[in-house]
Amino acid sequence: MADGSLSARKLVDAALPIFGLRGLEGASTREIAKAAGKPMSAITYHFGGKEGLYLACARHISETLGLLIGAAADEQAATDRAEARGMIAQLMGLLVNAMLRNETAPFVRFIVREQQEPTAAFDIIYAGGLGRALLRLCALLGVIADGRIPDIEVRVRVIALMGQVMGFRIGRAATLRLTGWTDLGDMERALIDRVIQSHLGAILDQLEQEHQA
Repeated sequence: MADGSLSARKLVDAALPIFGLRGLEGASTREIAKAAGKPMSAITYHFGGKEGLYLACARHISETLGLLIGAAADEQAATDRAEARGMIAQLMGLLVNAMLRNETAPFVRFIVREQQEPTAAFDIIYAGGLGRALLRLCALLGVIADGRIPDIEVRVRVIALMGQVMGFRIGRAATLRLTGWTDLGDMERALIDRVIQSHLGAILDQLEQEHQA
């Protein structure tokens, strides 16, 4: 937040879904100011203009994801494969909760746009909770792989694991239609987490079996 004021926070909260839907170029300061109940001059006052507000939204996403994921992305190194497995399961569970909450839906739209056409905002997001979580998963999966697969494959596998989580958010409409759910609430997220943890267990079992072979 530019100055931590309530007015600046209202502008960020109003701008996030608009930027997620329309992007930086498509969003108008008039629409954002109206949604926030603030004069257009407030955007210039707090953020220096639309681009400054866009970057402030990226910082808010980064900080919030960091809080939701917590210290799990920064724990000390795992000492063995069993400990690494437990840490991966914990971190994946936190990612499911963080990325599938209704409150973070505007975050994901914003992030998806930045995935397709990265700007300086992506650097801000990646430097926060998202990048820390990915790098942490790489380190933990590397412990389980124990050097039997190249580092680049470890990183690709981590993106594949993250895809299981993001698929439910990006494919939310199809998920709700197929399951008959009306929302991704606590019970629904708990079931998604159980399924992803089951898939994760099978993947890690396979890696360990390859190690024993």
